[in-house]
Amino acid sequence: MQSYIKDIRKDGKRCFTALDIVEQFHVSHSHARVALHRLLKTGDVISPARGLYVIVPPEHQPHGSIPAQELVPVLMQYLGANYYVALLTAGLFHGATHQKPSRFQVISDKRIKHPLAFGDVEIDFIYKKSISRLPTQDFVVSTGYLKIATPELVALDLLNYPNHAGGLNHIATVFSELIEKLDAVKLINLAKDIDAEHQLQRIGYIIEHIEVVDDNDAEVIINALAPYVTMRKQKYLPLASEIPKTGYPRCKKWRIIENAEIESDL
Repeated sequence: MQSYIKDIRKDGKRCFTALDIVEQFHVSHSHARVALHRLLKTGDVISPARGLYVIVPPEHQPHGSIPAQELVPVLMQYLGANYYVALLTAGLFHGATHQKPSRFQVISDKRIKHPLAFGDVEIDFIYKKSISRLPTQDFVVSTGYLKIATPELVALDLLNYPNHAGGLNHIATVFSELIEKLDAVKLINLAKDIDAEHQLQRIGYIIEHIEVVDDNDAEVIINALAPYVTMRKQKYLPLASEIPKTGYPRCKKWRIIENAEIESDL
């Protein structure tokens, strides 16, 4: 088995299946399971899905797994699932580094009930029914291409999934760094496409009330979003959806009920 792993790695392969072992060594499924169990115990492989075995090279064995960004493309291809790296993790790829999540965050159209955990590597899966048409960018990793949410999708997802983003202050911190990558036109068009125009009110309000890396970038976003919100005559929204909205002042410009204070951690 050790020789087999070395040989397939030379061919550039990073994983194999239980069926591959049965066919390669002409053994029964029970014999294959015994051999694979030994490899799992020694840390030479991990099994992120039934029947799939991912090789863990010696340099990664102290961490218990290959890095999450290398594991995700292998796993998603095996499962036949659409996915993209999302939320705080996606923010890291776009330069928003101050809010590093404890888990690697992935949105997928396949239900994966529990987070994956192998040593230091933890992956959190969030289910979304339809994601195939959402905008992503491909980042090259050693196991292929990793699909990352665009900055505009990151911004909208952070507000659509606040419980996975650590709350408003964490979101504000990401916005303060993400602002350099946001395109106002793309943001507005995406919000329309996914029926999330209401989140433009929160985005505009947050950006206007925090310290940002570049004031000019913030001004461009604000000058694009504010007229759009006014034109659409959106309903008033609470800044924090989980907090009661009665008895708080209102911001007419963004049509926001100011039921929370926000502060970037920068």
